[in-house]
Amino acid sequence: MLLWMLPLAFAQDPEPTTTPPGCATRAVAAQGTWPKGSPQNPGAVAALEAWAFPEMTEEQEAARTGVRTEGLLVIQGGEIIYERYDRGFDQDTPHLTWSVSKTFTNALTAIAVREGRLSLDDSICEYISPENLDNCKITVEDLLTFGSGILWKESYESAPTTSSVVEMLYGKTGPQDMAGFVAAQPRHTDPGEVYQYSSGDTTLLARIIQNAMAPAHGAAFPYTMLFEPLSMNSIVWERDAAGTLVGSSYLYGSPRDLARFGQLWLDDGCWNGERIFPEGWVQMSTTVNEPIRQSTRDWEPGDVQGMQMWLNQPLQEQSVDTAPWGEMAPPNAYAARGHWRQAITMVPSYDMVIVRVGDDRGSDWTFAELMDRVLALEAPIKDAPSPRAGVTRQVATNTVVPPQDFKSGLLNIGSGYAAKLACSCAYVMEQSRPYCEEWVRASPDITRVRYDDEEKTATARIMGLLNKRTARYINERDGCRLE
Repeated sequence: MLLWMLPLAFAQDPEPTTTPPGCATRAVAAQGTWPKGSPQNPGAVAALEAWAFPEMTEEQEAARTGVRTEGLLVIQGGEIIYERYDRGFDQDTPHLTWSVSKTFTNALTAIAVREGRLSLDDSICEYISPENLDNCKITVEDLLTFGSGILWKESYESAPTTSSVVEMLYGKTGPQDMAGFVAAQPRHTDPGEVYQYSSGDTTLLARIIQNAMAPAHGAAFPYTMLFEPLSMNSIVWERDAAGTLVGSSYLYGSPRDLARFGQLWLDDGCWNGERIFPEGWVQMSTTVNEPIRQSTRDWEPGDVQGMQMWLNQPLQEQSVDTAPWGEMAPPNAYAARGHWRQAITMVPSYDMVIVRVGDDRGSDWTFAELMDRVLALEAPIKDAPSPRAGVTRQVATNTVVPPQDFKSGLLNIGSGYAAKLACSCAYVMEQSRPYCEEWVRASPDITRVRYDDEEKTATARIMGLLNKRTARYINERDGCRLE
């Protein structure tokens, strides 16, 4: 358990004070008015841009190879020292962040804990009634640390018909009630014992937070309690048909707004002198979690997690003795990261937030290369402390979850995926039809999408067959929803 790291104040007065103890008082720029600075090493800009924004050949464009950056923003000392956009995006365009959304779900958990609306050791059954009552053993902390023990297969394009996350997002039943779908799954182990990265854990957590917070603050609490105080005016966070935030995957934001979220983390959960997170929350979220120290399933070496946050720390318990993000990145760096190489990275030693959005589906992009080239712009301003040492254990070998059969079928999943992404591309990110056609296109290229701009819908078919599916734009906060 990680509860020992939290102060006793968590269980006391749920209302924040106007001058919270230990809260940074740094003034943060208002929306759209980040002050401009300049990099300490301007000679490093050319090398960064040559790698991040390369010229593409027609073959690379067609195959989606090469580094495909759509926005890169570097904040140092509260000032923009580098910013550039490409491929139809600019500083105001909301970009799909994919699993960066998970760290926003962590932030909502922090607010709920600060409010006294839930505790980390609460059973999920204090907030929901799952079909599988054995899952009442799962706590809020288990979901935060990907330690629920729920049987889950987190695979994407490579095996869509046997993937739990694809079924949750695009299958026949998952999109109707994603949290209910997750909570009904069987477990492969007791909670808290085995780490397994799971979009299901995060989306179930989003429902629990919602059920804890909405009675007191309404369904718009993410906006009134997080986005509006930070002046994050571009944020769109989509919901399933049951009205639950897709906590794992479907938050959109402009790079400048995403940087504001990163600055909140860099400043220990404080914003203009007001405490948003409880004291100790950032430290706890950026400490290697206990399940990953003990045992893993479907784990890739170099993937180190705290609480819905990626860490640049060694993991001796899993025979990883070096930090995974290259030579330049200090061990106290941490990041929210998402599919197709989205990232908000916090580097305390440089007082830096790095936001990168893109469309990288090949193998040319590496996180270590990004860190090396961006950090070359500046010199560190303070030493990076060594990460907290863990107790080395003899752990089980990493095991692999067997495929599951959800019976939605490839054509149904493919048309659902295409409709959802096409709607989001056209009506949330407001990109051109040619861009959206390329963004939705999979291999083989058998999907066709029809847009209805009056109704703001995208309807997809595969191979001209009848299993069409439609996604509809709901509003400026909720984005698109698969029907």
